[in-house]
Amino acid sequence: MEFIKYEIKKGDTLESLAEKQGTSVKELVNFHNLYCGTTNFIIGEKLPVHLQYLLLEKKTGEEINKAIEDRKFPHKARYRCEQFNTTKVEDRITFHCNTKKEYVVEKDASLSKAKVQLKEYLYKINPENMALAIEAVKELEFDKENVIFDLNDDQTIKGVQNFPEIKEKWELFKPKLKASEFYRQVEKINSKAAEDIIKGGGLEFENEANLRKTYDKSLLYHVLFNDYDARKKKEQNDVLKFISQIFVNIPIELELQHSIIKEDDYFIEFRTVGTLLKDKIDNRTLEEQYNKFYKPIIEYGFSEYNYDYRIRRMVDKKTGTIVNASALMKEEVKNNYQFVTQFDLKQIEY
Repeated sequence: MEFIKYEIKKGDTLESLAEKQGTSVKELVNFHNLYCGTTNFIIGEKLPVHLQYLLLEKKTGEEINKAIEDRKFPHKARYRCEQFNTTKVEDRITFHCNTKKEYVVEKDASLSKAKVQLKEYLYKINPENMALAIEAVKELEFDKENVIFDLNDDQTIKGVQNFPEIKEKWELFKPKLKASEFYRQVEKINSKAAEDIIKGGGLEFENEANLRKTYDKSLLYHVLFNDYDARKKKEQNDVLKFISQIFVNIPIELELQHSIIKEDDYFIEFRTVGTLLKDKIDNRTLEEQYNKFYKPIIEYGFSEYNYDYRIRRMVDKKTGTIVNASALMKEEVKNNYQFVTQFDLKQIEY
């Protein structure tokens, strides 16, 4: 092991030197004592008055920066996620997309911050010609999903700490998007639609609140950063609000209920079920949209609108880390049209 001979300066302490090295005082002292010989031995957690030099492990600037960052976020997990999005017309699949992603998720010692970084992104889509759109923005996904969150006490997302950096990455990405084959094809057919793609991205990155909505739609963040603990007593159930994927500008509300499926000495498994608040929906508006957009294709009349929402999470009781999870979201006009999302998450070796 290589080391450097550091000359101790006025004001130096073991704590300050350990912080600069991205290590602990104990590790710093142990390393010094291993190579210093008996006369310069350090006992305790203070620099001896007579000590002129401290032996430090030789590291590059990059290694030190990584060690410092790792010390900030000691709770780490690596996850693989697989998501299936399927559209069915009368039980006939008309669209299917299989997405696989791998992430590193880190939390700081106080659990008030979390860092998420997308490491791998794979997909299969049918119809295949829709792959152009995914490829056009794939690079942006890695920029957007390299994010640091401020967290509330219940581990829900409070804010996006590195929003300015993510916004800047969008500005740098825009020329690449305009140069993509997908954008050029859209521009040939409809120049306004092409402009709307850029405007839509601009709105997403315009402010932190808009970007937050993007993360809220992603099941990884929805599963990991949510107040799902069924052991808590609540005066009333949470209500999840979002916009329909089948109908245009139709708000949906689900009342969430959390329960414990099973528990042992090591793990606890939670289940969350969402009940559609049907009295919040105007069925006449749904039927009008159905008759306009879907009936000409399906021919059958409007039947009944349903939404099925289920999430299962298994948590390591010692660390509080989710080790695996699954989610099902099914929005449908019964027997006629379905939009189904299935999501699976599993922790893998770091």
